[in-house]
Amino acid sequence: MATEVTSEKKLPKHLIVGLISLCLMIRCTGGNERCGASIRGACPPAWIQWGDKCYQKYSKNLPWAEANQECIKMGSVLVMPQSQEETDFLLKNLISYFWINCSDQQVEGTWVCLDGTTDVEYRNWRVAEPNNSGGGEDCAATGESGWNDISCDGLNPVICKRPAPQLHF
Repeated sequence: MATEVTSEKKLPKHLIVGLISLCLMIRCTGGNERCGASIRGACPPAWIQWGDKCYQKYSKNLPWAEANQECIKMGSVLVMPQSQEETDFLLKNLISYFWINCSDQQVEGTWVCLDGTTDVEYRNWRVAEPNNSGGGEDCAATGESGWNDISCDGLNPVICKRPAPQLHF
């Protein structure tokens, strides 16, 4: 009885699984034909993806300044929604009320809302807000009814945001 010998080389199982699970969403911007690809599902474990961003709810409620610092420690920023669609996604998938990266701590009545370093033009204040009730409401939080200015010292839920990993070619 003859035994058949093969010299077939096999790819490592983890490489095959990695290649199969790698799905690219490709988008090209006009003009210069530069394309970018974000890896679907590429957010780190415990983070969820929406568009080209990753989000994670922090494990405990914090004052606003500590919330900012904890997000920075995680390589992210305190969330600052740039649209009602983004806000709706966060409210539906993470939590119904949370801090946003928006405050008037520097100049009363001048709200600075940042998505990392970029000023965000989107605003969704509740009716009659911001009102600086009691003279100490310098930080913003949001929920289903919109934004509210509140004391920065309150303990509120935290959502951190970071870009999804990107490939450029």
